Amino acid sequence: MLLLLLILFQVIESPQYKRVEASVTQLRPALYAAVYINKGSTSVGSLSSIGLFRRYEGDTAWVNLRPNTITPGMGFTSFGDRHQLYLAGGNGLHRSTDEGRTWRVLTGWRTKEVLSVALDPADSLRLYISTPFGVYRSTDGGSTWIEKMRGFKTWFVRRVILHRVNRNMLYATGEDALYRSMDGAETWKQLSVGVPGIKWVMQHPADSNLLLVGTEDHGVRYSTDRGETWKQAAGLDTSAVYTLASTRDGSALYAAGFQTGVWRSMDKGATWSQVWKAPDFDAIYSVCVNPRNPDHLMAGTNGSGVFESFDNGRSWHDAGLPTAIVRQVVMYP
Repeated sequence: MLLLLLILFQVIESPQYKRVEASVTQLRPALYAAVYINKGSTSVGSLSSIGLFRRYEGDTAWVNLRPNTITPGMGFTSFGDRHQLYLAGGNGLHRSTDEGRTWRVLTGWRTKEVLSVALDPADSLRLYISTPFGVYRSTDGGSTWIEKMRGFKTWFVRRVILHRVNRNMLYATGEDALYRSMDGAETWKQLSVGVPGIKWVMQHPADSNLLLVGTEDHGVRYSTDRGETWKQAAGLDTSAVYTLASTRDGSALYAAGFQTGVWRSMDKGATWSQVWKAPDFDAIYSVCVNPRNPDHLMAGTNGSGVFESFDNGRSWHDAGLPTAIVRQVVMYP
C-alpha cells in the first residue's frame, strides 16, 4: 500500500502530469467576436459565416465555434476550474463548458430569441436574459425560466446587466427607458434619464455608484448616484452611442456608435474626445479593451468585421472577418 502511494505521488508531481493538469484548468487568452450577419457570404454548415468566432491571442485565424447562429452577444463566467461560455442567440441561450467544442441550448419557445445574458459571479445557477418579450431569470442553471417584468411599461428589453457589488441590483434597457431592480429582478423601477432611446448601459468598474448609458440621439449620459439623477456628457451631445467600454481599472472609457468613430473619456465619462474618426464605417457596435494591455483596442463594425489598435487608438488595422456585422467583441480570459 505504501509503495502504491509513493508511485501515485511521483506521478502527480511529474512535469508531464502538471502540464496535462494546466491544460485543463488554464485557458489561452482569446478574442471572441459575435457575428450577427455577414453581408458577403451565405455559406452554411461548418463554413458558416455567422456565429461565434474565436481568434487566439497572437494568431490571425478565426474559427467559428457555433456556426449558423445569429449572435447578438455573449458572456463568460468561471467557478473554480469550470469555465462557462454563454451565447445570446437568435434561437435561444447557448452554453458551452468545454471552450466551445460542444453546446447546449438552455431556453425553450418562450425565450427563443435572446439579446443579452447577465451572469451572477457568486452563484453559477443564477442567470438573467433579456429578450424582445422581457427579462427572464433562472435559479437552476437554465433548466427553467421565469418572466420578471413587474414595473416595465413595454416588453422589449435590449440589455440587462448585474451590479458589480450588489448581486440583487440589476439594470435593463427597455424599449422606452432604463430600469433598475433592487430585489433580484422581482420588481423594476423606471429611471428618469431625461431622454428616450437607451441603447447601452454600463457600470464603472471602480466606482459602483457611477452608471453610464449610450443613447440614440443624445450621446452619453452619466449618473453618480446609481441612476437617481443624470447629467449630459460633453463631446457627444447629439450622437447615437451604441456601446460603451472601459479599461480594467476604469481610468479610460470608450464610446462608439452610428457615424461617431471611437471616443475616449479620461474623467469617468464627464467629457469625451474622438480618438478615431473611422470614416469608412457607418456604425461601430462594440469596443473592447484588452484587460492585460490597455493600449490594445478592438472594435466590431457594421459590415467590415473587426478592427484593432495597438497604440491606444492612434492607428487601426483590419483584424479579420471582412463583411461581417460584429455585435460584440470580448477578450477572455
